[in-house]
Amino acid sequence: MSRKRQVYSAAFKSKLVLEVLANEKPLSTIASEHNVTPKNLQNWKKTFLDNVEIAMEPSKAVKEYKVDLAAAKEENEMLTKIVGKITVEKEWLAKKLKSLGLSEKKKLVEPKLETLSLSRQCSLLGVSRSSHYYQAKHNEGKAKIKAEIANIFEEVPIYGAAKVHQQLLENGFKVSLNTVASYRQDLGLKAALAVKQVQTTVPIQAHKKYKYKLRGLLTLSGYVLSFYWLFYPYKSMR
Repeated sequence: MSRKRQVYSAAFKSKLVLEVLANEKPLSTIASEHNVTPKNLQNWKKTFLDNVEIAMEPSKAVKEYKVDLAAAKEENEMLTKIVGKITVEKEWLAKKLKSLGLSEKKKLVEPKLETLSLSRQCSLLGVSRSSHYYQAKHNEGKAKIKAEIANIFEEVPIYGAAKVHQQLLENGFKVSLNTVASYRQDLGLKAALAVKQVQTTVPIQAHKKYKYKLRGLLTLSGYVLSFYWLFYPYKSMR
């Protein structure tokens, strides 16, 4: 169990320092009587003598304190503005970095930069060190399947994913239908479907165009019939 440190008051320290300065007793005797170490007495004496000028000219000490306080306040305000500006810039940069992919972020890391460690760069960019050192392995099987899919598309562009999958199985490749669809999407391949063109009636310019003479008559006859039923209901029911 650790021993609790003894704390002495300012009045107690001043009393012992005055006894030491009186030179009536040796320093070791004073220390023994008050149960303190001689080293503590020496330190208190030095502190007292270094600050005795303040006791003789308190107004000067207060003035210097006010000057130091004003300078510290001005410096604090300047640092607050700098920190605020850095915070705004950091937030702006963080938003921009979110739009970047992992590969683009890894390119921003500078391993030989002396002013900023590699781990700190990865932390600021949101990239783990393991992903930074990771090197993707080249999958030869995947490359061969994609090349075969591209060849099939060049030969028969109307084939969809199911047809291409069947053709790959016949060619000796072991691959699932979902993988084929994913590889085709990566390559940007879509089946070129043969759509029959819609045939519309194209008028011959030399033929004469006749007007539709019944246009509007059907609507007019409907109004007339409604008017008749409104004013002659009993006659129409006979």
